[in-house]
Amino acid sequence: MNARQGSLLRALLNEAEYKTCAWYAHLLGCSEKTVRTDVKAIDGFLRHEGFASCVSRRRGSGLRLVLAAHEANRLSRLLDESEAAMHPRFERLCRELVVLTCTPGPHTVESLTRAVFTNKQQMQSDLHWWQRVLVGRGLAVRTGRRIEFVGAEWTQRGFLMSVLFSFPPQAVRRRIEPLLLDAASGCDQRFFDRCIEEVQDNLGFTLSSNARWQLGVYLRIMVARIRMGHVIADRPLTGELSGFFAGLGARLSRHFGIAVNEAEMGLLQDMANCCTWQWSAELMERYEPNDRARAMAADIAAACEAAFGEPVPASLIRPLGILVESGLTRRACGLVVQNPNELAVKYDSMDGMCLLSSVLCEVPALVEARLHTSDYTRLVLVLVEYLERVGSLRHYRVGLVVNSGIDLALWGRYRIEKLSSRVQVVDVIAENEVLSACARPSSPLLDRFDFLVSFEPLPVDFPSVTISSLVDERDLERIVEAIPLWRRGREAQVPCERVRLTVPATPSALLPTVHRDLVASGAVSLGLERFRWLVRTLGFIRERSLVLAWCGEGVERTAVHLYDLDGGPQLAGKRCAQVALLLVHPDDRGDLTPLTERFKRLLESQGAEGTEAAEDDFFPGFPELRGAF
Repeated sequence: MNARQGSLLRALLNEAEYKTCAWYAHLLGCSEKTVRTDVKAIDGFLRHEGFASCVSRRRGSGLRLVLAAHEANRLSRLLDESEAAMHPRFERLCRELVVLTCTPGPHTVESLTRAVFTNKQQMQSDLHWWQRVLVGRGLAVRTGRRIEFVGAEWTQRGFLMSVLFSFPPQAVRRRIEPLLLDAASGCDQRFFDRCIEEVQDNLGFTLSSNARWQLGVYLRIMVARIRMGHVIADRPLTGELSGFFAGLGARLSRHFGIAVNEAEMGLLQDMANCCTWQWSAELMERYEPNDRARAMAADIAAACEAAFGEPVPASLIRPLGILVESGLTRRACGLVVQNPNELAVKYDSMDGMCLLSSVLCEVPALVEARLHTSDYTRLVLVLVEYLERVGSLRHYRVGLVVNSGIDLALWGRYRIEKLSSRVQVVDVIAENEVLSACARPSSPLLDRFDFLVSFEPLPVDFPSVTISSLVDERDLERIVEAIPLWRRGREAQVPCERVRLTVPATPSALLPTVHRDLVASGAVSLGLERFRWLVRTLGFIRERSLVLAWCGEGVERTAVHLYDLDGGPQLAGKRCAQVALLLVHPDDRGDLTPLTERFKRLLESQGAEGTEAAEDDFFPGFPELRGAF
């Protein structure tokens, strides 16, 4: 399967009902004939991989994936593992990175061309691409007679690890890791395995399979770099080097005949601490974060209690401390570990993210720590449950309008509240009561509701949602879509200001340009450095847009600001065509849900121009913005 066919299979997997070929063609940006051809390829792929599932075709209805029992999870995992490898540039670019950093040189365009099985023109194009990606990260590709990565040694290693970890492990294991093992004998590989076992025993935790793999990859990279003469000599330790890691350094020196110094083992110790443990409730109770992490967790809890009026549950304090400690370690290592829930938190749950960020971004210790955005988002994930518990996010009052029996009325009320935690059915009323109330403009009845839900269409102007008597998932989706409605029928509106900017192609010039316009228009009173920090920490890339939603100090008025960019820069490997900002004044914090939902609809209807796939589209799961600015 190619990338388009993988996207079609993913779309089929996500749809429960039949959809027409035209619908899928519009989704993928191709012709209906291409969709029909791709369906045949998908069926062949499923048979080849041993699946009993297949794509069903029904005249007049379209296509639907018929899943065999227990195959949904397996198919989803297979897609996760293979999507990156299906990208036409995946293997070549990762090979180039590994060859440049872990294979003895000297390297030239011709030698790299042979090593990655491409042509000279393509290699020169790739080298220009690497130069753009590395801008602002403290790294560069030096070209000329010899080609090499340049920059601080520990930064190079952190970047290499971050790239490899941004892709599914299975894809890297099958396609890239063999490059790191070419020079390793069977004895070397067994030695690496023993080292991992001993590290695990020393830490007192059972490492997950991915954590074992990550640590093993770093060990191989470390040995390869030291053999090439690239040694970490001046990086300060983040903590005292333990006796175990000091002894492990001596054993590595003897086995490979290399000089492994204290700074090298300090980084290895930090890398080991960055690994993701299999955190059971028992292990969370046993683990004790360091003093700095505990103090920061206490500061976060105090800020939340002051803002929301209720203490953070004691059961969440230790997980916060653990996440802070691991985030601080990753920051010191220059290692970005992708958070797979990044977009789900920042986009799908934008109101909760904004509300928590308005508090967390004012905690001095957290601001000073300058955590990677992926680690900051992990803290928000832990606190979402607390946010729901204290009821700080707006809940919507619904009137369930019935013209039916008692059973359906009670069933509908139960299902709506069960499946949508943000909606409360405050009353079940008869249809004739609604019609009578709407006929009298001064009637107080409708002041009790934000919108109505009914089983039949209502001939009234008051916002209402019609659902089926099944009250199924699609009905709940209709209700969720109605959430941005204000009470008394006024839809959530937010002023939108759209500006076209011409900016240099370098990412460092983008934020100052946007910031100057915001300050000049009186939209914000934020300093540039504070604005940079907010974008680095809270911003994310969606298609070709750099998106930021911020509610807090420094915002002078609530509005959406859309900046269409001429000559936009490269961000996370993508050409940025738009900056989209939702800036909410602190006085409007109680209406974050309707404001963020309206903002998302605006993004979807008036998105960045030129969002089609481009040759520069790589690293789809590597959204870290810190280095870009």
